[in-house]
Amino acid sequence: MVSAIGRMRSDLMNPERVEEVASRLEDHLAELELLQTRAVPDAIEPACEATPVGPSRLAASADTIAPGAGLDSTAKGPAHVPDEMRSASDEGAQTGVVAPLSVAGVTQGPPMTLTVALRLLRTGRLSPIELVERRLDRIRRAEELNVFISVFEEQARREAQAALEALKSRSDGLLTGIPIAIKDLMQVRGYAMTGGSRALDEAPSSTDAEVVTRLRDAGAVILGAVNLHELAYGVTSENPHFGAVKNPRRPEHMAGGSSGGSAAAVAAHLALGAVGTDTGGSIRIPAAACGVVGLKPTYGRVSRRGVLPLSWSLDHVGPLAFTCADAAVLLAVMADGPSEQERAFARVLAGRPLAPGEEYVLGPGLTAAAWLAQAIAGDVDGATCELDDGRQNICRPDMSMARVREVLAGLRVGTPPDEWLHPVQDDVASAWRVALERLREAGAPISVIEPPPMSVIRAAQFVVLHTEAAAFHRTRLRRHPDKLGPDVRLRLQFGECLLAVDYVQGQRMRSQVADGFLRLFERVDVLVLPALPLAAPTLGARLVAFGDQKEPVHRALTRYTAAFNQSGLPALVVPVGTDGRGLPLAVQIAGRPYAELDILRVGIAIEALGCLP
Repeated sequence: MVSAIGRMRSDLMNPERVEEVASRLEDHLAELELLQTRAVPDAIEPACEATPVGPSRLAASADTIAPGAGLDSTAKGPAHVPDEMRSASDEGAQTGVVAPLSVAGVTQGPPMTLTVALRLLRTGRLSPIELVERRLDRIRRAEELNVFISVFEEQARREAQAALEALKSRSDGLLTGIPIAIKDLMQVRGYAMTGGSRALDEAPSSTDAEVVTRLRDAGAVILGAVNLHELAYGVTSENPHFGAVKNPRRPEHMAGGSSGGSAAAVAAHLALGAVGTDTGGSIRIPAAACGVVGLKPTYGRVSRRGVLPLSWSLDHVGPLAFTCADAAVLLAVMADGPSEQERAFARVLAGRPLAPGEEYVLGPGLTAAAWLAQAIAGDVDGATCELDDGRQNICRPDMSMARVREVLAGLRVGTPPDEWLHPVQDDVASAWRVALERLREAGAPISVIEPPPMSVIRAAQFVVLHTEAAAFHRTRLRRHPDKLGPDVRLRLQFGECLLAVDYVQGQRMRSQVADGFLRLFERVDVLVLPALPLAAPTLGARLVAFGDQKEPVHRALTRYTAAFNQSGLPALVVPVGTDGRGLPLAVQIAGRPYAELDILRVGIAIEALGCLP
């Protein structure tokens, strides 16, 4: 196989064969990964003479924690985590036995959404201390989900106390008192980032990543660092060092990746929002799998300073939350230079008054979207709120199709043809078509448009991602190959077989993809398609079936998402129900560069249409 891969790699220099050869290389990588899972001795032999691994390459390192070890074990991994950032399980051991939260209890009842919590905090009907303590309690009781690598309990309590003082003095920020989870791929002051790996060996950081700084400046409470696929290099979040993240909806299924812990933290009501990264779908895939909202902003809109890279030209940072309104508020805090409209929209959603004259900034579409988002969340004023387990008893005002029409006015919706999406599971296709039909009934014109060829998208993603990842982690792969999980090690070794000429061809294909989508958006304003071609696979699955056809999990889960990393266009995942097994289904909404408010408007409309009879 090694020699065959070497011969094919040389063919990448031929522009006319790039798509074909990249696809065949991808097939070989998938074959190697399947062999690797069956512990075939030659399964992870380097595909080219690059990185010696030695005879013990299949053995786990001494400090590796077995999958499923849980929060108690994983939190004790990095010995240099400060005491004030000890795990929730350590704290629980000191304060007594904590009753586990049943799987049914993890997601029962309507969630305490970020925007509802903001209005309750501002009116004094909810204390940030109480809100944070309840999140910490839920984290202890949901250890079986394996969401957090480290929980910053004492720091979170101090930040909650500071939030209470800020609220009393009216010096609060937009997110004051809101508990947020951070993907363990970002610097957090005083914490040694793991990247979900034993090969990182970082010292405690003296600074926060830029996105963490912005959240803190807005008053957010940082709950802890959440689990992920090792080095963000995968889509399952089955981490060989810290254990697999389990899907809160059905724990025997994947949470998706690589930001699996971020999505699961929101879905299990452990945090009111989370930060993730997205290189080929790593925010949107877990959001869809866990049934929450995930937003990948336009490339570069959220700073990556202090975030461990995987692929410099494909990486994005963005929020995960319960609703589109929650995501809009987080975006306004996280983004570089948010627009006047974005800031005003976030303030309205958070229940804050606009400055004089700002009421004209939003325009009728966003004004209607803000009203609709508040209607979806419920009328907090005059309503009773039961805080136990995040449940609420909120009187929901009437919503109407007329309001949804106002939100969608002037937006043209495009969707790809069935052939471009094939293969796709029936329940996914049905949910997507229902969402489109509801948008059509609400007055949105729907047209079928042809995106760039899937073969080009897949080939460009394969070459660019593996080349850049191998370049960034080259030293780590040479010095600590035994500390890397087998799947990540294999992908990095494979990437070393690709040369500069291959990378140039990959970037040329990527330009074709980006140009094709920009031309597409001359005809439509947003593109609506399924988020994933199937619901969340079971843990441990390496192949998924579409009728008689089988496909590697990583290829299937990134099929509809990777194009928007290559093009850098904003893309949003919104839940649209569940399949017969209770697994979440979702659609993806993409738009023009910097048109996050357009896709959020459509997302809010879809949420509202799901509430209407």
